[in-house]
Amino acid sequence: MLNYMKSEWYRISRGKEIYLFTGILCAIVVAANVLLCVMAATPDFPYSTVRFSLSNLLSSLGVLFFVAGILVWVLFADDRKDGTLKNAVAYGLSRRSLFVGKCIVSVAFGLASMVLVLALYIGSAVLLLEGSTESVVWLLKGVAAALPFTVACVVLAVAAFATLSKPITAFWVWVSIVTIIPLVLNMIGLAVEPVAAVASWMPTNFFMHEVAINQSGLAQFLWDTPVGLAKCLISGFTGIVVFAAAGLWRADKTEL
Repeated sequence: MLNYMKSEWYRISRGKEIYLFTGILCAIVVAANVLLCVMAATPDFPYSTVRFSLSNLLSSLGVLFFVAGILVWVLFADDRKDGTLKNAVAYGLSRRSLFVGKCIVSVAFGLASMVLVLALYIGSAVLLLEGSTESVVWLLKGVAAALPFTVACVVLAVAAFATLSKPITAFWVWVSIVTIIPLVLNMIGLAVEPVAAVASWMPTNFFMHEVAINQSGLAQFLWDTPVGLAKCLISGFTGIVVFAAAGLWRADKTEL
């Protein structure tokens, strides 16, 4: 498996996909801060602040889950078409080892990409915008709290793309599990209390509804309480275990 991981690391690092993926994300966050900086020249424009810029991600940390799915699509969606999986199995690598190797490589590249994007996001905000940098600490804590389930989303995406024949089908299965089902259960939970209890433990829901920050001074984060932090960690690591178990189970049953 180590040789397979080395070969995938070499292939991805020599390709353009990961650099294009990271570059687009970097361009988006820097452009957003540049736009806020330019708008500072507008009279009475109150949003050219570090707090407002970083609050955009703080209030929508679920976007990290979506980016995790896109990352795996960029790195491995063409494996079936290119015959990569068949070749690896033909050389004696087990399908379970393939799955684990893909997960590790995806997480490693994802973390490297995230560090770079966050550094440019926070750095450009601090350099170009006004206001206190207290929100930098808030954002870093929020990303850390969301990280376990973000990794779980990577594992789920690897399982989906490895076991389903069409990448678009795999992506929609991933979107359904991570986003659509939690949102539907949250809506049902408005009328059915037991369903609401289940929905409240789904990261897509609680990162959306239990994080509040605005320009008037409100800043409430679920990870600042022991119960909220526990919810983030338990749901995240449970997702990793469940999705990894499902991926390993499906690995031996998938036709290449």
